[in-house]
Amino acid sequence: MTKFRPLETFWKSYAILPEPIGRLRRLSMSTQVTLTIPDKLYEYAQNWAILTRRDMAETLTDALTLVITPLEVKPPVELPVNELSDHQLLALTKIKMKKMQGQRLTELLAKQSDGTLTHPERYEMLTLAQIYGQLWIRQAEALAESVRRGLRQPLEA
Repeated sequence: MTKFRPLETFWKSYAILPEPIGRLRRLSMSTQVTLTIPDKLYEYAQNWAILTRRDMAETLTDALTLVITPLEVKPPVELPVNELSDHQLLALTKIKMKKMQGQRLTELLAKQSDGTLTHPERYEMLTLAQIYGQLWIRQAEALAESVRRGLRQPLEA
């Protein structure tokens, strides 16, 4: 386990959340969080920070933003994969992000890499990345269930 040292302490300076009418608001924060995480997870975060040319605090803030949905935003109600018909399940194994969303996410990631991403674009990028992540998890669940039901062979490693 890696214990964050004082200089690596995770500071959350602000968060962007959607308002009910779609405008953005900035929430000031001054909460200091000290985390103990597995060494491998720290290595992944460090590699991601290097890849995106950002500091560790910003990288971890974005990661948390992606996986923690604000309570004001209710996640879509979806049937558990084990309750889907075979046809629905197989369709879900092929789910993809909408083409325009995927292209936009690619553009925004390139701008982030170039250091030209604006604050509103950062929020848009995080939102699209969250959509991508949710689709990926749902697809993975469907793949596992389809293998369990014998509808397809396990994927090769």
